[in-house]
Amino acid sequence: MPILKSEVVVGGVYATDNNQERRVTKIENGKVYYESRGGNVNSAWSPGHPLANPPSIETFAAACSRVISKP
Repeated sequence: MPILKSEVVVGGVYATDNNQERRVTKIENGKVYYESRGGNVNSAWSPGHPLANPPSIETFAAACSRVISKP
């Protein structure tokens, strides 16, 4: 089940159904910039989306199934 758009905040970490973790680094003009890593917490963060085409808040929220942490 997707998370609510209101749950998406800078510094928040979210999980997708396939256990990918996403950390929001910036929200600007309705777009979410984030880093991602596999479900292994020892994995390094890497760019999670094409830099020229970040997803909308709606698309990001729909792709995430749960909140891991928020600042």
